[in-house]
Amino acid sequence: MSRRIYFGGDILTLEGEGRADYLVAENGKIKGAGKGTPPVLSADTEKIDLKGRTLLPAFIDPHSHISACASKFLQLDLEGCKTNGEIEKAIAQFISENKTPCGEWVFASGYDHTRVEGKRLTAELLDRAAPDNPLVVQYQSGHMGIFNSAAMKLLGVAADTKPMEGGVIERNADGTPTGYMEETDFVTRLQSVPMPDGKKLLGAFDRAQELYFSNGIVMMQEGLGVKELLPLYQAIAAAGRLKADVAIYPDLAAYEAYAEAIPARLSCGSGSLKIGGVKLISDGSPQGRTAWMRTPYLDESGRPESDGYCGYPSVSQETLENAVRFATEKKLQLLVHCNGDRAAEKFIEAEINYGDPATRPVMIHAQLLGTDQLDALKRAAIIPSFFVAHVLHWGDVHIKNFGFERASSISPLRSALKKDILFTLHQDSPVIRPDMLETIWCAVERKTADGKTLGEEERIDVFSALKAVTANAAYQYFEEKTTGTLKTGKRENLVLLSENPLRCPAEKLSDIRVEQTIKDGETVFRL
Repeated sequence: MSRRIYFGGDILTLEGEGRADYLVAENGKIKGAGKGTPPVLSADTEKIDLKGRTLLPAFIDPHSHISACASKFLQLDLEGCKTNGEIEKAIAQFISENKTPCGEWVFASGYDHTRVEGKRLTAELLDRAAPDNPLVVQYQSGHMGIFNSAAMKLLGVAADTKPMEGGVIERNADGTPTGYMEETDFVTRLQSVPMPDGKKLLGAFDRAQELYFSNGIVMMQEGLGVKELLPLYQAIAAAGRLKADVAIYPDLAAYEAYAEAIPARLSCGSGSLKIGGVKLISDGSPQGRTAWMRTPYLDESGRPESDGYCGYPSVSQETLENAVRFATEKKLQLLVHCNGDRAAEKFIEAEINYGDPATRPVMIHAQLLGTDQLDALKRAAIIPSFFVAHVLHWGDVHIKNFGFERASSISPLRSALKKDILFTLHQDSPVIRPDMLETIWCAVERKTADGKTLGEEERIDVFSALKAVTANAAYQYFEEKTTGTLKTGKRENLVLLSENPLRCPAEKLSDIRVEQTIKDGETVFRL
């Protein structure tokens, strides 16, 4: 039997008043927390002096793609490239250094056209960088990308290839594809790109888990479980390589296969897998101008696009409604990717008409969700999971795309809080790092990369931000009885921080360090 008592620092329980002076745990479960002098326990009790640091429930990731985070360790990362020339050089160097054989696929990710000087990448440039290899460059958002000529040939993309529903194939004046594709046309073809070697991918998955642990996260998400990923999770389970708790959300086509392979909760190693529900993508990316809006995007002069361009849906309304019906019938939680306010509108309508509040449907990202839509959202019992760190990473781009006033209301946290709408906060990793403390800072400060305050009226307090990534996140996963707060009987899932976020100056929140992460009483990360 293992017994521990934590004392000598700030303990944030996220229950009631939210604070305690000591915490007692036994065999990976919390036995009690209280104020005042710690109780006298048996001699074999491990005494852990926090030395003025702060203990609180471990963070819970409400939405990300952990397998994509793993794959990123095996890919060329273009995030630091500022010009097309640098990108071309980086690709050629990657192929040379890795001795990539001719004909083998090359995958580059992290491309952000909003931060790269010059015209958007095309197959022509990629052909120069990788003349002997099929190559795909994925945008940082994950919603669009560019294939070189060799890749398009292998994928059967030619001048006469018609775009898919909810997708775009960009073409030159003569009708030949430029290599650039959006949404379903890109995402669907990306799934045909061969996955990395199994052993390499398992090793990368280990590294991805460690990345999350180093950020205080012990429960994470596979936010789109396509059929191609199922063998990976079967291999992880067979090898006992899982340390974290992972909730998988298959797409509708893959659900039955996942449900058969991973019944209820599957323990593997010290972690577990469970099918959290199902996932649907209903629109695109606001910085990529594919999010489906109620009002037009702005052009370079700051005026509404002359053709009234508002983005577009990734699926039909019939498909969306059928997904809601399916989730209701199967008693499954449905996650729907909605960035634009029109996409949000359609999801809300579908849930009101065909949904079941008991399934706790989730609106993923909800960035352009309008404050005028919150009452209907609440009536539909939808949990919004906000990607509020967009304020920092792409807030300045949103100002250009939507104007300052509209951009100021992205991720309307304060408005949701005032209406008692439970919400969570996420990073959509690998879009950005799974850094909860940066996200908390973004929710509290709402500063863009250029230092502008974007949506001062939508700032929230630190305690509410902490709840969004602990107690609220546990509720989103139907795990509120077992984790998310420090309450007797719950799991000993803890994170030790260098400072107390409730006492730290708001502007310094992102400087707080994760010093230790504990899962079920076992340390999985120590600084």
